[in-house]
Amino acid sequence: MKRYIYLILILLIAFLGCNKDDGNFTEFSKPELFTPALGTITEETINNPIPIAINDFSSIADVSRGVISRFWRIDTGMSFLSERFTPADSLNLNQFIIGEGGNSSNVFFLFKTAGLKAVNLRQVFDREVSFLGQTAIQEGSDWVLNTTFTYNVFDNLNPEAIIFNQDGTIELGRLNANQDPNQDNISSFETITIEAGSSLNFVDNTTTGNPDGRLWGFAEGSPSESTEESVNVSYNRLGEYLIDITSTRDSKGNTLNAASRTKTLPYIIKVVPSSQPFIATNATVIDDGGTLGEGSSVIELGVNGELEDFLGVESSFTVNAVNGGFNQNIPINSAVVSSTDATTIQLTLAEQVYNTDTITISYDGAIPITSVDTRTLNTFTSLTVNPAIINVLQPASNPSFEVGVSNDRLGNSQGYNLFVGGGGNNLDNAKNTDGSLQINRSTEQSSEGNASMKFDAEMPLTAGFLSYSNTIISNSDIPSGEFILAYDIYIEGGSTFNNIFNRIVGATPANQLMPLDSSITDEWFTVERQFILTNPLSGNIVFNFRNNDNTGITGRQTFYLDNIRILVVENRP
Repeated sequence: MKRYIYLILILLIAFLGCNKDDGNFTEFSKPELFTPALGTITEETINNPIPIAINDFSSIADVSRGVISRFWRIDTGMSFLSERFTPADSLNLNQFIIGEGGNSSNVFFLFKTAGLKAVNLRQVFDREVSFLGQTAIQEGSDWVLNTTFTYNVFDNLNPEAIIFNQDGTIELGRLNANQDPNQDNISSFETITIEAGSSLNFVDNTTTGNPDGRLWGFAEGSPSESTEESVNVSYNRLGEYLIDITSTRDSKGNTLNAASRTKTLPYIIKVVPSSQPFIATNATVIDDGGTLGEGSSVIELGVNGELEDFLGVESSFTVNAVNGGFNQNIPINSAVVSSTDATTIQLTLAEQVYNTDTITISYDGAIPITSVDTRTLNTFTSLTVNPAIINVLQPASNPSFEVGVSNDRLGNSQGYNLFVGGGGNNLDNAKNTDGSLQINRSTEQSSEGNASMKFDAEMPLTAGFLSYSNTIISNSDIPSGEFILAYDIYIEGGSTFNNIFNRIVGATPANQLMPLDSSITDEWFTVERQFILTNPLSGNIVFNFRNNDNTGITGRQTFYLDNIRILVVENRP
């Protein structure tokens, strides 16, 4: 705001230098106001509160023609300022407070309290005038025009926060608005003691100053930073750590600058050795970026604590792969702490393994592996390794129905098409007696994202069959190879629909009946089929819902289909 002071004065000088005294210029009367808060003033802009920070100031210049007199009024919590200050004085404007703005043509005012504040200008003219949709009211021989500017005064930011236990059920500590802890005086801070590997839940409770966001800082925590309102943070390394929170507010227009304020929570997080054994929790083959379908050479082993760096432990691990007549231990080239997750050991194998293998991993403890809280990893035998799951169906093919359109012929999902049997492809035959569409995008249930395809039809189908096709599979550039088509199904209780006839154009086999287990209701389950492509997939994937495949099924049948995947099958050569 301060950079506009001189602009206002220059405009005033220029305007007044070209015009005589207001009272002598009555042959042409025109209300005209200028404020850097709005730039060009319109009915729309003046009717919206102007955002500004507490202890900041604003100004309005009355450059109207033909004004006989004027008077300014301001709300409580505001003060008029004299014009005798510079930007260097802006940190202490109280010394420039004056009693009233009176009839000055140019006024400055200071905002001393937060909330909605009004500035009113009463102008008197000798004839009828209008300004921003307001018409002057006649009082005797004069015409009075009242114009009001409203400001939304934002208070200073004042961070508040709450610390809970891991599941958020027990409050352990709180930073209040009336506290401003000093890190130089941490002897007054309370201590929260947790075991290594445990988590705490931190919640931003800030309201003062209308914050838009926050930035947490968690020394030696995971994550070490976060912008989430509520965040769970795990601590693995022994020590004592502080937490800080920075409340932030974005700029708004040219009147409210961006702001931030940081506070340290008055607590020390003390991390002590875990009483839990140090164990392996999971193992998974991950995609190593090699040729699609030709396996991977990387296994990630998760443990329940942060690892100290180690060397030469490869011989302590045994990786075994079984596939038909193949049954061998796979040599390990290297074992290191993952560069992206200190609770993960990354093993690089000398040979590829495949997602059709049955893989196990063992650790004999001959060379100890320790956590940062001094625990030693327990030995284990034949821990099952999860295979690599590589889905080549990309979001560009809308596999989870997330992108909707307003078109019943598409089932209201982008990239899909609804074909109605019975002759004529008549969409009316794909509607129930109540007029509802029998295949439609829905946000009632979803296994991935926020939407799914809903089948909601009176059986038997009037059309005999309905076909619902994904017509943009080619957006995913799926190459030749062997794959699994998988999708999730949710059957509402009371429904017994039990078969979907699937067609993949260009696949072998192209057609396959895919049974549903209608005994599983009110929960998601997965349906799969395998197929081979000798050429890249360019045709459609079609879901056929047919009376012939569901004989004896009557009444309203409702289920949801979601999260279509095409998964790579890696066969061992």
